[in-house]
Amino acid sequence: MAARKKKAPSCEDCYFRQKMLCALDLEEPCGTFRESRPEGLVPPRQPMLLLRPPRWADR
Repeated sequence: MAARKKKAPSCEDCYFRQKMLCALDLEEPCGTFRESRPEGLVPPRQPMLLLRPPRWADR
């Protein structure tokens, strides 16, 4: 089975544009682009939080 290439996102794919909540008139998606999905607005994935040992543990 061949892997599918994802098409580049466009403003027309944006949740805010489809719900008429976007006030921008741009040629490409902006920094607030969120893909419109059947389940609604989905927050972006957050990077994993890596905890460091406390500074006093080095002593």
